[in-house]
Amino acid sequence: MRKPASIVKRHDTCEMDTTLAASSVESVPSSYTERSLAVASLDIGRMLADRSGVLFHGKGTCMYPTIRPGDVLSIQSRPAVDFSVGDIAVFRRSNAYLFCHRVIYKGHREGRAFIVTRSDRSRHAMDEPTFDENLLGVVVSITRNGKPAPLQPTVYPLPVHGYYLMRLALIHTARRLQLWLTAVLGRLVQTGSYRLIARTMFALARSRLRYIVDVPLNATLGDGVHRRFDPDTFDLRMEWKGKRIDLWTLVIHLNDAREPVARVTFVRSADAVDAWLVSESHVNIRYSGVGLDGELIGKAETILARSSQRLRPLKSGSFPSGTS
Repeated sequence: MRKPASIVKRHDTCEMDTTLAASSVESVPSSYTERSLAVASLDIGRMLADRSGVLFHGKGTCMYPTIRPGDVLSIQSRPAVDFSVGDIAVFRRSNAYLFCHRVIYKGHREGRAFIVTRSDRSRHAMDEPTFDENLLGVVVSITRNGKPAPLQPTVYPLPVHGYYLMRLALIHTARRLQLWLTAVLGRLVQTGSYRLIARTMFALARSRLRYIVDVPLNATLGDGVHRRFDPDTFDLRMEWKGKRIDLWTLVIHLNDAREPVARVTFVRSADAVDAWLVSESHVNIRYSGVGLDGELIGKAETILARSSQRLRPLKSGSFPSGTS
């Protein structure tokens, strides 16, 4: 194949939503964070892919309709030299997100193999070359609604093609509407009247709060993989593999929900081994204003007191929280 005359960096919204299918008792994947195990450590991601331990869910529309939002992709690790033109590659960009594009060219630079990719919806723009250090693997199967879907683009009759164009427009419209509603709700939750109503309704619902402590297994992997503890027995004086705990996250689940609705991360103070600081927090925008941030801090202070530790007081209005 003739080498492309130029390679144009292309920015789009084709990142993958990753979910790890396999875990051990001591290694529990964190799906609520934007980073995944495969993103934090491609080496481990490749190992899990080879063991059929990692599944990816299509999120963007750059490969539509070959890959559609919600499709389940099975990945197999593969170096750049073993890719073929037409394969669908999963790779990482500098922003740490995973992308899924089709290979259009293979080459070598200074003795290193690389691939050039492009989304199915783009006819001209191409991605920068991807080398092995940023390459997770190749898509070997696509499952849609429990049934296999083709890996190669399908040429549809004109009416069917028009139907898919209409569906694509609806997907984009729904996303824009969701962003608008999120922005509106974000302003609304700042009002006192909303907080009063939200707290009242939340109290009447009598939801059961379930707390979990997550401790990263390795600083290099970030919060993509962690060990899970019962907050009622968790002690910060314990050691993990001969090292003290310097970072931990407390999350809240409502009732039996799998995904947490709020979390706060604590980091050990640099000038006092028994003092902790809030480094990051997050509350689902749906539950913003109901007091979950206060619930987390209260629970954390109980854990700290039991461990003969303390929380550095927060300045008024300085709680580093976010919503989504």
